[in-house]
Amino acid sequence: MPVVHHGYARSAFPFCGRPLDHAAMPANVQLDAELSLRAPRDFVRPRVSWPPDARDGSPMAVFLAEPDSGLEAADALCVDAGFVVLALRTAAFDVATIAVEWAADHARQLGADPDRLLVAGGRLAAAAALHARDEGWPPLERQLLIGPDLTGWPLATASLAGVAPATVVSAPAYAGRLRAAGVEVEELFPEDPMNFDWVRGLIPSHADYEELEDDR
Repeated sequence: MPVVHHGYARSAFPFCGRPLDHAAMPANVQLDAELSLRAPRDFVRPRVSWPPDARDGSPMAVFLAEPDSGLEAADALCVDAGFVVLALRTAAFDVATIAVEWAADHARQLGADPDRLLVAGGRLAAAAALHARDEGWPPLERQLLIGPDLTGWPLATASLAGVAPATVVSAPAYAGRLRAAGVEVEELFPEDPMNFDWVRGLIPSHADYEELEDDR
């Protein structure tokens, strides 16, 4: 966890912090900070969120949202599933991959475990997972893909073999393609995907977490 001084989130690496929304954050509210990352054409400003009562070595998710999308799913991953979440609104593939690679490089400085990195979102998250496979970096523990899978998803001609295991929510066409390519797929069809109750099953229980820590 970064240290908080005078209402600003600070860490061991340089980034532009913003004042926290509250002087004293309640224990059940996530802690947020904004970063400034250099992209090919400009700086982008992702948001990093830490879950309430975050443990050092928490899993990390990079949530890639469309420019006009909300970040409700990213908040659910943080608060309900216990992920440190780097959330970014972008339509640019190169910016998305830079964010994923940056998160892998700096996860430990954010209090997260780089070996438990997940990429989440829709078409850009699917494309970023393919890029990670092609480049051999970063190693993704999982991809969380949220439909509908309408347009802009990786082309039907693209090979999906060897990508990270996937949890696919309301995107049956892409789930079928992953499964056909031999990828491990968990498919979810929640009645109301936007209530995000399903995120609670994405990480181990506290007992499993403690056992994992003891094995390290």
